[in-house]
Amino acid sequence: MNEEGVKPTLTTMSCILMSCSRSAKLEHGKFVQGYCGSVSSAENVFDKMRKTNVVSWNVMISGYVTVGDYFKALTLYGDMKESGVKPDAVTFTSVLPACSHVAALEKGKEIHKYIAESELETNEIVMGPLLDMYAKCGAVDEAFSVFTKLPEADLVSRTSMITAYGSHGQALEAFDEMQKSDAKPDSVTFLAVLSACSRAGLVDESCNYFNQMTSEYNINPKIEHYSCLIDLLGRAGRLHDAYQILQSTSEIKEDVGLLSTLFSACHLHQDTELGEKIAKLLIEDSDDASAYIVLSNMYAPVKKWDEVQKVRIKMKELGLKKNPGCSWIEIGKRIQPFYVEDKTHPQAEMVYECLMILASHVEKDELQPS
Repeated sequence: MNEEGVKPTLTTMSCILMSCSRSAKLEHGKFVQGYCGSVSSAENVFDKMRKTNVVSWNVMISGYVTVGDYFKALTLYGDMKESGVKPDAVTFTSVLPACSHVAALEKGKEIHKYIAESELETNEIVMGPLLDMYAKCGAVDEAFSVFTKLPEADLVSRTSMITAYGSHGQALEAFDEMQKSDAKPDSVTFLAVLSACSRAGLVDESCNYFNQMTSEYNINPKIEHYSCLIDLLGRAGRLHDAYQILQSTSEIKEDVGLLSTLFSACHLHQDTELGEKIAKLLIEDSDDASAYIVLSNMYAPVKKWDEVQKVRIKMKELGLKKNPGCSWIEIGKRIQPFYVEDKTHPQAEMVYECLMILASHVEKDELQPS
């Protein structure tokens, strides 16, 4: 049809996507997504079609997760249930990762309950993402409960448990158990181990595992592994060790994310000299406003007011603004995001009034003699 120059309609595209979903033709689905151009195109198709089929909902939920719009994915899942369409295994494999990314534990528990009611707790395709969701939300007991129900403890499930134990001091023991089993750790496993070391402040252990990954398992470190190591070294005050790693590795020496991590550590430990050196690299390769802001904040404590002024003038000339911060809470069965200085929420006036009351209480407590 495409070769003959016949332009597809909305119905054509939705039918092709449904076919890709039913036959698990991921690459074909990606082609169609590329043809559509963006999620907004998919939204237009979805808005105009009948929504009685679970496949169309799955395609849209998956699309939102793919582009990182997890709030919309979870909202759409709720709309799907309210419309009377019953979620299937494919739905859960898309919506559970959305819960993982925003740490929506209560929503995840609600989905788990529905999975149990749908008798899908023996479905490995569903239970893997469920375990991962509990692990990334730090719900160790729930994660272990799911882990024990799996027919086989494979590499993926063991890695998920290392992630779950990451904030509870048992990750390294779980990794030792993995090494004694037939499961061979991969780059994702080592990322979970390094993250656990980072949370616990285990600097020497982190360096040892990093070396073990490369020397014993021949795994090439990725940006994420370097990020864990540099973040930990930076927080421990070993700034020049971290900087040496950056400079000695050609693949990462100009990575903006890693430079930013070390830059923040320089601000934390008030190492203005190294901070200025890294700031110059950041400002050359990035128009990210955060680098300018941290540099300004670094100059202020040492009273370099002229430098502070120069940084702020430069930001104004370039028209740079910091992206607003975002936080969210679970209210009932909905996840509500809040952005800095955002007044679009229907109850914004009440929210800001409550914040003012809380702030006044905090100020009063701070004035009380200890």
